[in-house]
Amino acid sequence: MDRKILDKIKKCLRLAQSSNAHEAAAAMRQAQKLMQLHGVSTDDVVISEVESFTVKSGAGQIPPAHLCMLANMVDKAFGAESVYSCGRHASRWVGRFEFFGANGTAEVAGYAYEVLARQLTRDRNAYLETLNKRIKRSTKVRRGDLYAQGWVNAVAKHVVPHQRTEAEERSIELYKAKRWPTPLEERQGRDNTKGIRSHDYDALHQGRQDGQRVNFHQGVGGSRQAAIGEVSS
Repeated sequence: MDRKILDKIKKCLRLAQSSNAHEAAAAMRQAQKLMQLHGVSTDDVVISEVESFTVKSGAGQIPPAHLCMLANMVDKAFGAESVYSCGRHASRWVGRFEFFGANGTAEVAGYAYEVLARQLTRDRNAYLETLNKRIKRSTKVRRGDLYAQGWVNAVAKHVVPHQRTEAEERSIELYKAKRWPTPLEERQGRDNTKGIRSHDYDALHQGRQDGQRVNFHQGVGGSRQAAIGEVSS
């Protein structure tokens, strides 16, 4: 769909809201003429309000649960939604989170996820360095992921859910219906924390403590800088 044509149609539709009856009528006729000429439906115009932003992830075919938790938290904070997909690159699987939303929320959400994911990875790695070098790899992975889940849960407590408008809800629902005719399945992620033992709870506790020191600002105005004011621990 030609973006320039869509922009012209949307401009006409905005002018059609004018308090000047003659101007509003003329703008609506022009919008309808353009839509008919280029085969653009009202739903197409609504869907065009939704944009997407893709963030690479090193998680492979199935992301660990804590990264899904992080993406879900960011979705909630900015009123966006996200999907995870992966593809083969050379000899390995490369995954990505794609955020989508109306009014610029996709890029802001994607940027927030990138920043927080980097911080989480650094903190998780730093925690793993404190563990006994002789513990089994499965134990190390389990504790690392428990730490990460505690970290995300602590940061999530600062989130105030974004309430989408009716117009945003409609545009996102139409976008999903057109792009994914089959409803998306709920994203769970790979749970590496099964078989948790009493000694593992220290990892969860430490993750929560470190996560409490992360300053997550949702911001206003849809700018990257507003989305993340400071992320430090």
